[in-house]
Amino acid sequence: MMMDWLAALLLTISSTGASAENGRAQLDAFAEGLETLSGRFEQVTVDAGGSVTEESSGELYFSRPDHFRWNYDEPFPQEIVADGEQLWHYDESLEQVTVREQPAANESPLLVLMRPELLERFYRVTASDATGFDFVPLDDNAEIERGRLEFQDRQPAVLELIDSFGQTTRLRLFDLDRNPELSADLFQFSVPEGVDLLEGY
Repeated sequence: MMMDWLAALLLTISSTGASAENGRAQLDAFAEGLETLSGRFEQVTVDAGGSVTEESSGELYFSRPDHFRWNYDEPFPQEIVADGEQLWHYDESLEQVTVREQPAANESPLLVLMRPELLERFYRVTASDATGFDFVPLDDNAEIERGRLEFQDRQPAVLELIDSFGQTTRLRLFDLDRNPELSADLFQFSVPEGVDLLEGY
């Protein structure tokens, strides 16, 4: 599920060269002392031929070590909530909720941004410059083939992921707020009345 990989500001840094330190240093500096995070995102998916196949936008929220929420506003309202034990996905248009065990941190959206010490376990940096770095997963069975994380003003700004079908997903982050006061209720989910619940998906 590509959404799990958007986790990633997910980049992994098991490289050896001074150039890779630029990207790692910016990521480490951003994550240092980071307990909570909020912001907005715009997500675009482009197929191998360059045609846009999907566009969406919304808000994101995180709390260490493993709680997050994605609220999709456009084009179809959806909520994705990780409460530390389970991952909930509510599709309002389908009137359907799916719930499953919460994936490991390396598979969860942007959790690795808050825990960059995990990055080197799963990825290898292949190139780096002052604005960001390129990376590939160490796992041959990973859903993506390669990616790039770019910074702007020392904050993560754009994450690009390319899968084995040549499809590219670009996630733009903006209005990021470090350590805002977030209610614990943001990371809890209650199934709305009259909505179908599917477990284990």
